[in-house]
Amino acid sequence: MKQQYTIHEILPNIFHLHFQTKGELTRTFIRFQEHYESPKFRNKIFSLKEYKKWYSKTSEKGIKTGKFTYFSDWSGFNIPSKTLNAFYEGKFNPLLKREKEFLEYFKDKSHSFYVIGTFESKRTITLQHEIGHALYYLNPEYHTKINIVLESMPKEIKDTFNTYLGGSGGYHESVFDDERHAYLISNGFDKEFIEEDLNLSLKDVSNYTTKIHSIFNEYVSDKYKLK
Repeated sequence: MKQQYTIHEILPNIFHLHFQTKGELTRTFIRFQEHYESPKFRNKIFSLKEYKKWYSKTSEKGIKTGKFTYFSDWSGFNIPSKTLNAFYEGKFNPLLKREKEFLEYFKDKSHSFYVIGTFESKRTITLQHEIGHALYYLNPEYHTKINIVLESMPKEIKDTFNTYLGGSGGYHESVFDDERHAYLISNGFDKEFIEEDLNLSLKDVSNYTTKIHSIFNEYVSDKYKLK
């Protein structure tokens, strides 16, 4: 299989895999990502067949279509390096060829790092969303500053976000805070997302979005700053 992506260390210990197509991105990351944050399979060992059967009944936003839509549902991925341990230990064998190729690149790295993935797209905001996840996990100072903002949010806003995240078929409750912050990076000023998908007021959310954007910009180079 010809490599369908490039790999760059875009910030210290943050590796970006940039794919040519959405299909290759999702097919490569699916088991890594869902071992990390699936509400059903987090920290469990599973086959692709098992995951497809479950996801077909719990597809995006809780719409039970009976169809497996994962490869079109998701546009960005993020995993901490510890997620790969079970794969290196052979617990997920047999591995797909694309999984083996992925693991080969990182096999000699002994320190903690983070891997994010996006595909060829003009939506750089997706990359910024994934960088936010990496910073939240790797940088204690960033993590603390973001949590102060998240904790200041009214309970009804937190609960609304958490209901959305829990109903998407994609997130374990242990990553809700991280996801809330990342969604405010990428969708915090998106009127359609805030007012239609979440049924919140853009005005009520914008103050928290502004604070999170400001913190994010402190920790990235000019190339990745939010405008």
